[in-house]
Amino acid sequence: MNWNQLNYVLTVAQTKNITRAAQMLYLSQPSLSLSLKSLENELGVSLFQREQGGLEPTYAGTLFCQWAEAVLSSHQQLCAQLQDIASGQRQLIRLGISPHRSTILMPEIMERFYQKFPHCEVHITELPAPILRKQLEEGELDLILDAANPDTVTYQSELLYQENIVLAVPVSFLTENMRKQQSLSLSALGNLPFILLPEEQLIGSIGRKLCEAVNYHPTVRLICGNIEQALSLAGRQLGIVFVPEIFAKEGRLCGQVRYFQIKETEGSRALCLVYRKNLYQQEPLRYLLCLFREWVPKLYEPEQDE
Repeated sequence: MNWNQLNYVLTVAQTKNITRAAQMLYLSQPSLSLSLKSLENELGVSLFQREQGGLEPTYAGTLFCQWAEAVLSSHQQLCAQLQDIASGQRQLIRLGISPHRSTILMPEIMERFYQKFPHCEVHITELPAPILRKQLEEGELDLILDAANPDTVTYQSELLYQENIVLAVPVSFLTENMRKQQSLSLSALGNLPFILLPEEQLIGSIGRKLCEAVNYHPTVRLICGNIEQALSLAGRQLGIVFVPEIFAKEGRLCGQVRYFQIKETEGSRALCLVYRKNLYQQEPLRYLLCLFREWVPKLYEPEQDE
């Protein structure tokens, strides 16, 4: 048994087809079949059985795949540590972050990072949080900026800031009295229309809970798939949106919407660095984490009066 055979079995389990697996592995089909047969003879069990949908792992094959994934992951961790000892300089870091945060945060952080580690490679993936979580789970990302992960056994969720949720109100909705306020009661909004995110998204869930807490029933005009689109529609004077505090700090769509704290109740979400607890932290990754710890809280500091 060798490292290649472990990868062969996992690739066949993924594709459910010898031909496709051989293409992905840059092998001939006979060579792959022969290698699998040799491994099955060594183990004394069949690893795959043919079903209607293609090749499926047997019970023994399922156990072998679980073991192979753990072994290959451990091997990768060892190689990373040895590489760190050898050079301590070059590393590929795969980071997931929402698009609006990336625009605000990454230029400053990346400038400082590459002053110290000019030879490292950082892949920044900008996608909605649910997709980033899935990619982290599947090993396609090393760390993400997100809410805390409920799986505290597998993941480390390092709190950077507890971010408030505020109201983005179209300026055409504002009465003279509202314009004098820094915060608004939800009940004072009456029947003004809202743009909400889906309930399964964190901002959508928080917004609904804030309304429920004060027995306020918003008039929902639109359900919108992402926060950037919802805010853009608010800028078109179509409805009020619950948004993260960072939009107010940035002054997004200033002049088209105005941002207010919510009077009756506070809503917030934890903004965390999330990564697997067994992630080996080479020096460049450790430094990048330090930059996030330093710069994310600075985004929310009150502006100094001149």
